[in-house]
Amino acid sequence: MLKIYNDLTRKLETFTTREPNKVYMYVCGLTPYDYAHAGHGRSAVVYDVMHRYLVYLGYEVIHISNFTDIDDKIISRSNELNINFKELSEHYASIYLEDLKRLNVLPLFAYPRATEFISEIIEMVKGLLEKGYAYEISDGIYFDVSKFKDYGKLSHRNVEELQVGARVEVNPEKRNPLDFALWKKAKEGEPSWDSPWGKGRPGWHIECSAMTLKILGNSFDIHGGGDDLIFPHHENEIAQSEAFTGVEPFVRFWVHNGMLTVDKEKMSKSLKNFFNLHTLLENYDGEIIRLFYISVSYRKPLNFDLESLEIAAKNYSYLHNSYLELKNYLSKDNPSSITLQERISNWKKQFFEAMDDDFNTPVAISVLFDIFKFFNAHKDEIGKEDLQQLDNFLKDVFFILGFDRIGEHRSIDSSLKEKLKNYFDSLKEIEELKQLMEGYNFGDAKDIINALIELRNTLRKEKKFQLADELRNDLKTLGIVLEDTKEGTKYRLEATNG
Repeated sequence: MLKIYNDLTRKLETFTTREPNKVYMYVCGLTPYDYAHAGHGRSAVVYDVMHRYLVYLGYEVIHISNFTDIDDKIISRSNELNINFKELSEHYASIYLEDLKRLNVLPLFAYPRATEFISEIIEMVKGLLEKGYAYEISDGIYFDVSKFKDYGKLSHRNVEELQVGARVEVNPEKRNPLDFALWKKAKEGEPSWDSPWGKGRPGWHIECSAMTLKILGNSFDIHGGGDDLIFPHHENEIAQSEAFTGVEPFVRFWVHNGMLTVDKEKMSKSLKNFFNLHTLLENYDGEIIRLFYISVSYRKPLNFDLESLEIAAKNYSYLHNSYLELKNYLSKDNPSSITLQERISNWKKQFFEAMDDDFNTPVAISVLFDIFKFFNAHKDEIGKEDLQQLDNFLKDVFFILGFDRIGEHRSIDSSLKEKLKNYFDSLKEIEELKQLMEGYNFGDAKDIINALIELRNTLRKEKKFQLADELRNDLKTLGIVLEDTKEGTKYRLEATNG
């Protein structure tokens, strides 16, 4: 039975839903004024694993994540680049959606934009004013936190505690420093929309409430986001939503992922310590990055460095190549001298107990390595029927964790072609190889690989073993593994970090 840690109650609770066999889920998304950083990728993958496991358990998952397509950063960047704010936000939103595909994140039910919900936001602000939860001052409409008796219930602090050291907008007209903007009156040159209070634009927090109330209803099942959003963003969402609808809880389960850190500091653009997700995906397979993201509990911070990514790349390659070998053995008729029934049953128990324990992916992944360690040691002793049962289980595991490409034979894509050509050209600059390289003609990537195999064989005949080994290692780095057989040297493509 699935249990999820609920930040609202600070307890591990048995998961229940508003409606049978249906999950309504919202995750705070991106403000697309620039490329997403690696921390945004971690958040997307974390909630994708939850989404996938819920689907596996038989739920219909209505999962949405927003784009905040109007805010101070977007306005500032669009002015800096002299382009329309909407053009800017859609440009980076589309890049991010492509990045999510490469991370193998499932498509969501919807990706609402804040500017698509202006009328709903205005109606919500009007309702809060009418109920006495909001007030108007010179620069906008503000929520009065003193009117909401449970303010602080998510961050588990009272108003007085929250006021101490809180980073809030300074405005002497506000009744309380914690009061937050629902609607900002227009400044000159800023994008704005008509409203009962003159031209203006939404505050940050109100958009999420308006979107979820419209799409998911007054009370839904899971709300996710980074743990840096607990206060003030999610605290404010609860206050304005429950004040507006009169329905509580606004959300049944509040689930927050830990931050991606660099040298123990939160990764963020403001600290200039971020790694661009789009660039990372140019250099590492998305599923390698995915394995790195879920290698620790989603609730814990995860320190980011390239050394850890390299370890993930090696681990992913081990899983990929082990599964390729398992599929190879599935096509054979091995005599069975051991049975896997009890082991498969235990592996299933360990895996699903881990996933039911608040999506414990590190333990779930360790089960995968246990399986392949055993398989690689005993593959000649396992019968086809047992291997087929193991394969069926592994397919479920790969779906849940999002490793859909493990075991697929890699093809030569445009990126690999370019790297091969650059590598081939670099060899022409090596003095010892210049003469040998003369006369090589080729048309495509396969020709280059075959030419390099021929070159390596020539080097070995001439007893230039160090150069031959270096060439083989260089190709392995590109994901091209050379195998010397009785029929000659062959190659295969494997998962790679490049």
